Amino acid sequence: MKKSLIFLIIFILFLKIPVLGFDEKKVINTTKTEEAPRIDGRLDEEIWQSAAAYSDFIQYSPYNGDKASFKTVVKLVYDQSALYVAAMMYDPFPDSIYTELGERDADRDLNADHFSFDINPFNDGVNGMTFKVSASGVKTDKKRTGSGRHGVDVSWDVVWQSAVNINSEGWSVEMKIPYSAIRFPKAEVQKWGVNFWREVRRKREWSSWNYVDNEVGNIFNYLGSLEGIRSIEPPLRLSFSPYLSGYLEKHSESDKWSTYYNGGMDVKYGITESFTLDMTLIPDFGQVQSDDIILNLSPFEVKYNEKRPFFTEGTELFNKGGIFYSRRIGSRPRAYLSSRDINEGETIRNNPQEVKLINASKLSGRTAGGLGIGVFNGMTAAMYGEIADSLDRTEKIMTQPFTNYNMIVLDQSLRNNSYLSFVNTNVWRDGPKDENFYTANVSGTDFKFLNKDNLYSVGGQTALSQKYYDSLDTDLGYRVALSMGKTGGVFRAEYKTEIISDTYDPNDMGFERKQNEMTHEGSFSYNIFRPRGVIQSSRNSFDIEYASQYKPAAFSSLELSLKSFTTFMNYWTIGPGITYTPLGKHDFYEPRAEGRSYYRYPDLNLSAWLSTDRRKDLYAMLSLMYGTNSSPYDQNAYNFKISTRYRISNSLQFTLRTGLSKEYNDIGYVSYINSDSIIFGMRDNLTVNNTIETSFIFTNRMYLNFRLRHYWSKVDYNEEFFSLKEDGYLDPVDYNTDNIDINFNSFNIDMAYTWRFAPGSEMSVVWKNSIHTYGNVLIDNYVDNLRNTLQADQLNSFSVKLLYYLDYQYLRPKS
Repeated sequence: MKKSLIFLIIFILFLKIPVLGFDEKKVINTTKTEEAPRIDGRLDEEIWQSAAAYSDFIQYSPYNGDKASFKTVVKLVYDQSALYVAAMMYDPFPDSIYTELGERDADRDLNADHFSFDINPFNDGVNGMTFKVSASGVKTDKKRTGSGRHGVDVSWDVVWQSAVNINSEGWSVEMKIPYSAIRFPKAEVQKWGVNFWREVRRKREWSSWNYVDNEVGNIFNYLGSLEGIRSIEPPLRLSFSPYLSGYLEKHSESDKWSTYYNGGMDVKYGITESFTLDMTLIPDFGQVQSDDIILNLSPFEVKYNEKRPFFTEGTELFNKGGIFYSRRIGSRPRAYLSSRDINEGETIRNNPQEVKLINASKLSGRTAGGLGIGVFNGMTAAMYGEIADSLDRTEKIMTQPFTNYNMIVLDQSLRNNSYLSFVNTNVWRDGPKDENFYTANVSGTDFKFLNKDNLYSVGGQTALSQKYYDSLDTDLGYRVALSMGKTGGVFRAEYKTEIISDTYDPNDMGFERKQNEMTHEGSFSYNIFRPRGVIQSSRNSFDIEYASQYKPAAFSSLELSLKSFTTFMNYWTIGPGITYTPLGKHDFYEPRAEGRSYYRYPDLNLSAWLSTDRRKDLYAMLSLMYGTNSSPYDQNAYNFKISTRYRISNSLQFTLRTGLSKEYNDIGYVSYINSDSIIFGMRDNLTVNNTIETSFIFTNRMYLNFRLRHYWSKVDYNEEFFSLKEDGYLDPVDYNTDNIDINFNSFNIDMAYTWRFAPGSEMSVVWKNSIHTYGNVLIDNYVDNLRNTLQADQLNSFSVKLLYYLDYQYLRPKS
């Protein structure tokens, strides 16, 4: 322990040593304009003719550091309400500019040329915003906190304007970024970090105004400087987004259609130049895309992605610490009624599957000193189920009391793109605090320290979970994670360790699959960032992970893995991999019993995937996996997936994804009789997953999306059962039980028409169809199974929602 502490201190001191590198940062000066330019994509106004021009873009990829292939010129002006950006992207072949249409925030999936503007008003190298426009006029806006894909929030949407124009010399863009869309320090003279990017899609070339080293990874460490903005007085940032929605729903077993209506409002208030309050009152999330539900045979909860807009937009601060999972808010009641909760002769009459969300609010911002502050609060209503007895007398049973969810984040930006954060979540439930409805609290830290050139780092997270009861002792648990190493450059090496105590439980407002585990991991990688021969870029890594139970200490597994990711000059990509557990694995979770483990024999997994050039009209991605082990049960598995996308035009495309996985003689948990009799069974598992997607883009503000998904999973027990021995091995046993085979289907259709008829305003019309079946009768043929599924009970829902954006600046009386 002392040696580790000394090493950590030396490492942190090392981070303060200056390192020579590419430190020159460009400066762009802007001037104030008395007359705002007209946002039409044409740069023929006098204001742009007289503004200072900036060019000399440098390649980010493929040839990092080389001069950009085509010239790009950028100009900026500002007034009291907004910052204006104009850019001319010269191209000797304007008819070759890629202009695929897409919906807002299509971002990387869009086959089009792009121009983007990165801005960080606090100039801390960590946080910032990106405003991006394609040559077809499709807008994307993103918020960034830290490096890596987990620090990017693409769902962040603000109101701003843009327009493009393709001409004989290339294409041009104009942007208007209102001060109401960004946050900045309160100062007489502003100095913001900025950078500009251009993508020439047909060449797969990205270039930037200020040089960015692609060996480091954090592009916000390489912002240039925007100077010249002074004496700006931002307007009152207050907007309202009221909505009305109506639903028409019908179950196939019912003869009647049911109708209901909703109304509510989102409110956004700029408390200061730097802090914003977001509120949603009586929200309606009925139009969000259906979950991709799967059959779960594991002992762990399935984590489904958050799709509700309020909980995905502007939540980057609340991701710090890894203790916030927003789907806990408004999820299934904790005491949801089941057949175990009723007596003979009783029936469940009413049993809401989701808790009603009353309201939610977010306050977030950052001070001039780089301190980010975030406060989240959400409230859900008390929920009740209804039970009827044989005489039709009913009784209401509370399935969840009124509950308040709260989170506080303090995130301090430090030098060299480093940060230190404190996080806290609290879940308070009304009424007595028992084993079901207790008060839960989790406190933690999240930190990362980097040296000057961002090549070396030390990072980690800590968390303490607490559960408070009226008459029981408080439950305490903790998690500690630490990482350190060379995390930038061509050669990288990193060490990670994590300890999760046996009582750590953040799952009232967070998500943690496992408890009582300790891991050590070493990762080594060699990367190619500049083209070499036929290789455009490559990442090759070797990882070794040692896992054990934390309390009592006991070996779990040793895993070795070798992976490669290589893109060739024709932009085809391959990714082979191999994973091996030479000592097998002692699985402490599959038995579902404390102190017991199941021994899995040494296994070998081989995988490979291949993708073609995404610029082409026909794109495909293929992946294969084969796994086997040394057990005496002749176990093996394979997985096959293929995804194809065909672009008919810049407005219409189709995507088909199909996946097939098969596990032969898989062995897993069946039932717990007592501590001496835990039953496992041998089974063949088949899963087929098919998805069809199509989109028709009328304009960059109007589009129609269609998505159909059918998931089929079949579990066929072969009548071989085992009793789990104390040493983790299995003994054959006679086990008489009813049919426990599983035939599970999840079928969904989501069809949505969206029209963004004004900035921040939209109308959406959605049709949703859902079918879920779970039975014990196996069907061997896919077509027969699909036909049987379509004949099952299903829910059809048609809805219309109108949301209108109202800005206080346009509502107040003119003086």
